[in-house]
Amino acid sequence: MRTLVLSDLHLGSTTGADILRRPDVLARLQRELATTDRLVLLGDVLELRHGPITAALKVAEPVLEGIAAALPDDAEIVLVAGNHD
Repeated sequence: MRTLVLSDLHLGSTTGADILRRPDVLARLQRELATTDRLVLLGDVLELRHGPITAALKVAEPVLEGIAAALPDDAEIVLVAGNHD
């Protein structure tokens, strides 16, 4: 079983730390996701310290859709809360 662990994405960051918004970085991740059996999102997927959750979700939505589209249909997703969640 191939497991990919992503930690501290902080999607919605106003500092630019959420590099998965960059198309080149997301495309590289999507190539890896295509052969992944389990994806572990290891905390702090959204950046909730820089503004309202609605703003973070607006930024995160296309990234999360890109991740979901790249995963095989039978892939497992494990979501673990982080210290900022």
